[in-house]
Amino acid sequence: MIKYFIYCRKSTEEEERQILSIEAQITELREFAKQNGLFIAKEFIETKSAKEPGREIFNQMLAKIEDGKASGILAWNPDRLARNSIDGGRIIYLVDTEKIQSLKFPTFWFEPTPQGKFMLSVAFGQAKYYTDNLRENILRGFRQKLRRGEMPTKAPLGYFNELRTHTIEPDPKTFNKLRKSLVEFASGKYGLVSIQRKMFSLGLVGQRSKTKPALSSIQRILSNPFYYGVFKFKGELYQGTHKPMISKKLFDKIQQALKDNGKPRKKREENFKFLGFAKCGECGYYITAEQHIKKSGLVFKYYHCTQKSKTQKCGQNRFLREEKLAKQIKNYVQKVSLPDKWKNNFLAKVKQWEKDKNQSSILFAQNLKKELEIIKTKVNRLLDAHLAGALELSEFQEKKNALLEQKTDSQQKLRDFERKGNHWLELTRNWIIEANQAKNLASSENFSEMKNFLKKAGLNRQIKDQKLLIDFKKPWNYLYFLSAEPRSGEAVGAAKPPNTLWSG
Repeated sequence: MIKYFIYCRKSTEEEERQILSIEAQITELREFAKQNGLFIAKEFIETKSAKEPGREIFNQMLAKIEDGKASGILAWNPDRLARNSIDGGRIIYLVDTEKIQSLKFPTFWFEPTPQGKFMLSVAFGQAKYYTDNLRENILRGFRQKLRRGEMPTKAPLGYFNELRTHTIEPDPKTFNKLRKSLVEFASGKYGLVSIQRKMFSLGLVGQRSKTKPALSSIQRILSNPFYYGVFKFKGELYQGTHKPMISKKLFDKIQQALKDNGKPRKKREENFKFLGFAKCGECGYYITAEQHIKKSGLVFKYYHCTQKSKTQKCGQNRFLREEKLAKQIKNYVQKVSLPDKWKNNFLAKVKQWEKDKNQSSILFAQNLKKELEIIKTKVNRLLDAHLAGALELSEFQEKKNALLEQKTDSQQKLRDFERKGNHWLELTRNWIIEANQAKNLASSENFSEMKNFLKKAGLNRQIKDQKLLIDFKKPWNYLYFLSAEPRSGEAVGAAKPPNTLWSG
């Protein structure tokens, strides 16, 4: 009596949606075996595509047939056994060598005769042709989607695949939550672990686990250009038509934050007002702090170099009392504050500028539009050169990706200009008001705000020889340079405000 192996297969790929489920195949084949008096030695079930050779369970079944454990196979259809030439050839070879004496299919007739083997090879060839043709149709659909700027794969977190329009749309449940997380990570205050907790607290979870997103998934999200409007498919960048979640500028900040803060930072308890505010002016390491408690119960806090340099011996070993550092910080805030008279003159000048027509802004927008047209022309020429065989695919992709990056930057600049217009005037007005308010801040005891203010206005904050040294950014540096001169409203005499904001 011939022993048969039942083989059932169904993959999750789109072309197999119409195939009977595994349970349905098993039921049908068992009924078929019962009706025809077939002896079933074992059942093999596999959930893997047959387009490529290498199915483990299929190979195990053929190995057992070669060992003589059975000499027949019962399957729903020949395409369940093979959709590629190698596996189909193995089946036919085992029939030729009489290792397989019988093949049974409820939907296909087969006898081990020359005509039967020919029809079997035709069935295998037809299954391969169907797979190859379907693959070409899918690739053609992919190419068309790419031309339209539509990513032909599953939408990332924050979006969903709209099946009715075959587009990718923002997910109302997760879009704004993820955008908030990306903005916060760009600030540089978060590492991967802390942003993972933040995302989970907002309700963003792994698509399968429904728990905290994996760190590797978060890193892919943070590095995915899809969120600023382009997408990568097989190593090539394409301009997308979906709604961007963030700007290219913010995406670049995220990449820098990934580079700087990719690893979670160790937390240190905040016991001191100015911890982490300045570095040592000699060796460049951060200033640390400690407190001493006297016998009388008085507490004194001191700041000094960490002395962590291994390449040089740092001579900054003297301690700076917190009270003295606080006094120096107050002094710096006072030096970059703006008197009331200067504030009024500056605001009057800004108001005058708002009334003037700024032809240079119009020219700026025109130049950006011309630049975008030039980039478009270059991309078309690159494509023509590639299609003509003058450029290899790798060279074409590299040059095209660079042009698309440049195009995205120019588009972002144009969008920013059209949205903000003369926004710099508003920024100038805000700076004038902020500089004037610094005068009040300097007379207060709000050292937390003073520290944040000097972090925003200054660079290279150092402590050397018990003195705080700060380099100020523009335009704060103008006020600092003028602070040595008598200022109107505060001392005898008057000095003019910076020429960049004042011409009178």
